[in-house]
Amino acid sequence: MEGVPHTFRVTWEDSRGQRESITTDENPTILSHLRPGTEYSISVCTVLQSTGLESEPVNIIVCTGPSPPGKLNISSVYETSVCLSWDRPTDMEGVPHTFRVTWEDSRRQRESITTDENPTVLSHLTPVTEYSISVCTVLQSTGVESVPVYITTCTEPSAPERLRVEEVRSSSVKLRWDTPTEMEGVSYIFSIIYTCDGEGPKQQTTGSKSSTADLCDLKPGVEYSFSICTVLHNGNSSRACSAQAHTRKYGYGVYREADCKF
Repeated sequence: MEGVPHTFRVTWEDSRGQRESITTDENPTILSHLRPGTEYSISVCTVLQSTGLESEPVNIIVCTGPSPPGKLNISSVYETSVCLSWDRPTDMEGVPHTFRVTWEDSRRQRESITTDENPTVLSHLTPVTEYSISVCTVLQSTGVESVPVYITTCTEPSAPERLRVEEVRSSSVKLRWDTPTEMEGVSYIFSIIYTCDGEGPKQQTTGSKSSTADLCDLKPGVEYSFSICTVLHNGNSSRACSAQAHTRKYGYGVYREADCKF
């Protein structure tokens, strides 16, 4: 066709029979305003500028990729799990799709799930670990994925477990607890809060190697509530484990009850 003035007609039609076309001499050319996750039949023919006669068309079929999810949101963070949600992808109504959620820690250990649950819970995570989380839309028909959307979060520290009041005196108690799990290599302390009716809360801290603490400024014959949590150097803290005991008026005693709050 050298020396013969001509142009090209590009026509595209989706699976619902909606058709559009343009006449262009740009090659390559961009077809815009298409619908995500939709199959298009595209044809191109040569058009003589002098007469408007068209050649036989050449056809190709292509499917547009899905649109990505909107903003990611984390509604709750725990020691070993996070609850993740995201805004719906645009223009995907009626297009069967699902979502691939991928998370990677600072050691490059990566896991992923495919789900249509939104929100969804990521479990079996490691405490005090930063995770990069991505979500992309996946077409069920072809498996084609959208570009991913990212968010970063850090799991909470593990909490001490089974707080016990082992010795109760008139003005003191001895607390004992099980050390938190999966906290190797993490710098932290324990914060103990204790309260009784008519007084504000008091605090005592102890190092991470401790599993006991003596509280020695209590009132005799009074009901006390005790709680302990793990505190990181940046101030982030775990959930609290708690116990209650009634100090004696005289002599020794044992704790009345203890429980952990989850």
